[in-house]
Amino acid sequence: MANKYYQRKYAPRLQAFRGRPDCTPFLDVFFLLLIFLTLSLPFVQLSGVEVTLPQIDAGRVRAGLERFIITVAPKPGGGSQLYFNDKPLNTDALAEALSEVSRQSDMKMIIVRADASTPHAVVTEVMTIAARFGLSTFLATGLSDDKKHGSSGSFATPNE
Repeated sequence: MANKYYQRKYAPRLQAFRGRPDCTPFLDVFFLLLIFLTLSLPFVQLSGVEVTLPQIDAGRVRAGLERFIITVAPKPGGGSQLYFNDKPLNTDALAEALSEVSRQSDMKMIIVRADASTPHAVVTEVMTIAARFGLSTFLATGLSDDKKHGSSGSFATPNE
């Protein structure tokens, strides 16, 4: 009687697959992905005109940038000290130096490096003086590798 409950009343219709698998679904997905990726790639169109590009001297350009650096540092007693190419100046002398730069140099840009504790008004004043003489200003916001002064990263906090 126990055998009666465990007997199968109908045979399973599923059989193990024999033969080669169908590759059509795999190929469909592969080609759809290929078309999608091909259409999403940025295409750069080059003209058919062949030109010879000029060679530049990167050392000269870098040296030109280093000549026009304004540094704003805090004074020990309070206030800010301006340096133009590592020479201490006041705002009037800085204006004269920038007027000479705008007249004599082809490089119409300066780099402004300011200490983190420098008030925003001082940096704005320096940028206004430079704009008066038609000079573009760029703000340097990190420490270079050779001027880290013992900090552990390029954007060091004052507590480090």
